[in-house]
Amino acid sequence: MRTKHRWRGWKVLLFTGWLLSGVARAGETAEPASVTAENWARLRDETFETVWSTINAAYYDATFGGVDWVAVRDRYRLQLPAVTDQPGLRRLLTAMLAELKRSHFAIMSREAAVFTPAERVRIGTTGLRVAYVENVVALTGVAPDSPAAAAGLHPGETIVELDGLKLDELDRYLRETGIEPARCGLWLMQLAESRLRGPVGSNVSLTVRDGAGVTRDVRLTCAAHEGVWSEPMGDFPSVPVECDIRQIEPGIAWLRFNVFARQAMKDIRKLLTGMPADGGLILDLRGNPGGVTVMAPGISGWLSDHAFSLGTMHLRQGHLGFEVAPQAHAFLGPVAVLIDRGSASTSEIMAAGLQEAGRVRVFGENSPGAALPSLFKALPTGDLLQYAIADMQTPAGRLIEGNGVTPDEAVSLSLADLAAGRDPVVDAARRWLASQRPAAKAQPSQP
Repeated sequence: MRTKHRWRGWKVLLFTGWLLSGVARAGETAEPASVTAENWARLRDETFETVWSTINAAYYDATFGGVDWVAVRDRYRLQLPAVTDQPGLRRLLTAMLAELKRSHFAIMSREAAVFTPAERVRIGTTGLRVAYVENVVALTGVAPDSPAAAAGLHPGETIVELDGLKLDELDRYLRETGIEPARCGLWLMQLAESRLRGPVGSNVSLTVRDGAGVTRDVRLTCAAHEGVWSEPMGDFPSVPVECDIRQIEPGIAWLRFNVFARQAMKDIRKLLTGMPADGGLILDLRGNPGGVTVMAPGISGWLSDHAFSLGTMHLRQGHLGFEVAPQAHAFLGPVAVLIDRGSASTSEIMAAGLQEAGRVRVFGENSPGAALPSLFKALPTGDLLQYAIADMQTPAGRLIEGNGVTPDEAVSLSLADLAAGRDPVVDAARRWLASQRPAAKAQPSQP
């Protein structure tokens, strides 16, 4: 029988796919100062055992989904003597973790992680946002005054090749292995982001194709991330935080943030507690890979006047409910949530819970189904292990992992939409909000 655990602190519910995908290039060649030729074999073996034993003790499914985890250890441990450097060990451990066929398992190099302001040069930006559109990785946004803007890149163009990687070949490989389209899209987006967000001063080479089919080669140099960064939490590193709020028409607000991080909460709270009672809200979670999971019930509390559940986290022993507590001055008007194949983890948990509670209407594309709560742990070599510790179930009993969230109204972007500056997903949400707002006006005003 499962027992219900009390909340034991922030460390239980952390994940950010953006962090893992956005800095993968940074540590491929550098070695941590603590790793030497003399201690390499010892640290290598200790790191391997730490990874295996941590998952053996913490993985939420005692049967490992039918995977013989002991046999996996024995098979990969035979390969250890041939591993002579950090990149090789990361590849071996990543392959071992892939045997579980679940999200939220990864090895991150310490050189790629940011724990101090001085280390922020490890995550630079080209100023590009991408999404999986019409089965290709497309440019969806170009930041003003960024390296991408200076190179003349535009939304609607697609990435053909990135640092020598042919994305169409990778896409075909993923599909041939039986991976669902939504998960293919997530992985290709994360791969593109990993190459487009390298260390400050590093170069990115890409080949792009425009709407007429014309290709060109572009070379970008990653610039520094200016603005707000999250603070590290234990072994969970810092990431840049973006929160964009706009009034797209009188009474209708649009909110987008790139990651669930505490530093975004002030702006989110200010918006939600200041919304007019007869207003409407578009919560755009497209491309948001997750973050601090407890933010989902926190934000949801500013959207409700009653308590409800976003779902249940099932651990190896016990379970934990994601309970929403109503907050003062909550916005009770209509809310449209936008999702796509880049909406993962906390984004999926929040969208699914609010959808089942009948509090929102969801627009867009199926999310990828990558929603396992996880932890980060420092390894003997200095690298970081991310590992899932729980499965996530909606109040109706649906598992999000591997299934994702299905929108109430399916709407897709096209390459032509991006090139023309159109957003049919936002347009669909606006039409629905317009149909709901007369009912909202009849509600009593917020205090």
